[in-house]
Amino acid sequence: METGTVYEKFGGLLKEETLTCIDNSLLMPNTCVLESVNPFSGYYNEVTGAEKPLYLYLVLEGSCSFEKTLRAAANIKKNFGFPFDAASGSVTLFGIHHPVIRIRNLQEFGHIALLQQAFLDEGMQFIRKTRKVEQVEAQIHLTKFFYLEPIGEMMFIDKSQAHHGYFIIPRYVGWDDFRDLTREVKFDAGLQIFDAATACYFENHTIFEMVRIYRENLNAEMLAAIRQRYLKLMR
Repeated sequence: METGTVYEKFGGLLKEETLTCIDNSLLMPNTCVLESVNPFSGYYNEVTGAEKPLYLYLVLEGSCSFEKTLRAAANIKKNFGFPFDAASGSVTLFGIHHPVIRIRNLQEFGHIALLQQAFLDEGMQFIRKTRKVEQVEAQIHLTKFFYLEPIGEMMFIDKSQAHHGYFIIPRYVGWDDFRDLTREVKFDAGLQIFDAATACYFENHTIFEMVRIYRENLNAEMLAAIRQRYLKLMR
């Protein structure tokens, strides 16, 4: 892969975050919109005073395909008037999988209800809020496109979203093992300030396993040091 060229890849991402169902009269009544109250905790827990990005999850009733979400988001963007990014996914809360639409890059909190109504007009159905969700650790799986620019050996910078980097690893690592592996990586005093998730993309009938690294102002040197530590421990 050539540096400077951006490659579009299709795949998925798995992460853990603390979620709370927003209690606000501005939202559509009796719906659950989950907010990540501590996004990228592996980074922001170590950096005080930084402004955290807003990540929201519109919880849906019943299943919703990736294609339906993609079509709906494309239609909404034609007339919505405000920028946003949407991805299809699921959130595991209290052992139950809930389909969601992940929303990021929304500039104002007051736009949430407008966006809910737009998705409702596209045929989406929202789950009725029946259970209190406050500061609950949840697994989040997203199906999405990646826009990756190579910056070194098996390493990429995400050109669609700042501060995100990726590198390919030689094998699949389950989430519990990955969590432990990341803790070991962070025992290195110079590699403590980053957040990590697992990811993958599909190409040529093959699945390529990746690690997603989040750190503000991430560069090739930082990403390479983190990658080498992961690979060393995986051996």
